[in-house]
Amino acid sequence: LTPTTQTPVTTSNQQQRGFDFDARKIGTMVRPSLFSIVGLLSTSGTYAFSTIGHHSPPLTSLSAVSPESKNQGGRICVSGTQPQPQQRREFVIQSIATALIPSVILSPFAESAFAEEDQPATATSDDTTTIDPSIDLPKITQRAYLDIKFPKYKEPKRLVIGLFGDVMPQTVENFLALSNSSNDVSYNGATFYRVLSGMSIQGGAIGNLSGKTGTSSLPSGKPFSPDNYKIRHTAQGLVSAVRTATGDIDSRFFVQTEGDAGWADDRYAAFGIVLEEEGTGGMDLVRRISKVDVKPPQNSPKEPVLIVGCGVL
Repeated sequence: LTPTTQTPVTTSNQQQRGFDFDARKIGTMVRPSLFSIVGLLSTSGTYAFSTIGHHSPPLTSLSAVSPESKNQGGRICVSGTQPQPQQRREFVIQSIATALIPSVILSPFAESAFAEEDQPATATSDDTTTIDPSIDLPKITQRAYLDIKFPKYKEPKRLVIGLFGDVMPQTVENFLALSNSSNDVSYNGATFYRVLSGMSIQGGAIGNLSGKTGTSSLPSGKPFSPDNYKIRHTAQGLVSAVRTATGDIDSRFFVQTEGDAGWADDRYAAFGIVLEEEGTGGMDLVRRISKVDVKPPQNSPKEPVLIVGCGVL
């Protein structure tokens, strides 16, 4: 078995994180902006109300100005119309209070509105050792296959995946169970529901063609926590579990198409890698899938990319 690896490119993880896998979480930008806008509007309102009665009347002639105020330090001013120090202090206090109160009131609602924001995951193991598969590939303990059919091929092509059972035992067990077509719940009939060119292909949403949810091999298909996040995303062809909003995993997975996917580190659990075997599609099949025509907004293939068979080798 010859796993496909590639020397990592020099792009930093911070640069890659700009293209985060979920493409998508604007809550961290919207929330501060919301409070800032509310504060500014509140301050403007306070200013408008606090200055009522303090505007200078139209100056039609110097005769309307009191003699003692015609020239103060070279400035012409209207007597009695300048805000006093006490008034300025009250305006500042009112502005601060009016800006803060809406923020405090809106805070719980903002938290609930962004409660499903995809937060960075944390490993479930106390062992923080990381594994770089481009340097030291974890031991492949089992193999599974997916037979994939899409318009560019008249016949299905086989994708063989080597699994890291020693490092990711529960996650691998779940994938193996779903790869067994004799089970009631399997990948047979599922699709590749999203294609992100230059990043990944995503599939395996059992029971949901849109890819919003999946079904695990556990009773009732409930999601579960992955074993750990030790394996770095430094090799093309890595297979990782797609996360739910709570950080759990089900049947969904993605195949990494590039050698450096630092955006996925500590967020998505890698558990296998595409193998190059004679008579199988390997990474050539993955690249072909990554180039199919897609439709917005989910980047779903215009023509279905189907898993028409699966099994354990």
